[in-house]
Amino acid sequence: MANMKHVGQVANTGLKCIVVFRHIYDENGNVKEPENCLIVETERLPDMEHDDIVRVVESPAGQEADEFYQIAHRSMFADGINMLVKLNNRGYLKKYPTKQILMTPNSSTSILLSEINEIIQKQQSGMSEQDIANSMVDDTDSPPRTATSLSPSQTIDQAVPTNDPVMDDNALAQNMLDQATTYEAESKRLREEAYAMAPDLKPKRGRPKMKATADANT
Repeated sequence: MANMKHVGQVANTGLKCIVVFRHIYDENGNVKEPENCLIVETERLPDMEHDDIVRVVESPAGQEADEFYQIAHRSMFADGINMLVKLNNRGYLKKYPTKQILMTPNSSTSILLSEINEIIQKQQSGMSEQDIANSMVDDTDSPPRTATSLSPSQTIDQAVPTNDPVMDDNALAQNMLDQATTYEAESKRLREEAYAMAPDLKPKRGRPKMKATADANT
């Protein structure tokens, strides 16, 4: 079975979840709280919202997205409401420490979100895979911390969700506008490339409409 991105569970309860934001960001898109994340507890969603969000997660676009919010903000629930907006406005986004979320890409693998974030950060810094693997080994002779045999009861403290506001509406709206600008530019680029490959597909300017017959006879 192929690995599934974005899915996991709350470590101490086993409650299934989807990680929407791997970190907490500020209004400028910079990581503000690298130790915290925003998740959706899918088992506590109404049936319609549950089925819709699972459908998006499992879609090709959902699996291509580095973070789920990137696809959620341009997806809709069945009622026509933007997915990310509704998750925020309805209070479905929950803040958890990354050390209290276990990612479960398949039935036999579990790894702390905090460790995934650490690996990604090191990859982005230019570290080699071998150096990353070495850095993830504890001082003892134990296996790397990325092993799939993690025991939640041994490694995770009790999850304590906070009641902090998850996102400012202005920050959310600005993020959506920024993303829309990016997609508009990409759409224009793809359109121009397509016309270059097949010029016949490019709309041609129509001839100016003739004035009404009555005007022409005056």
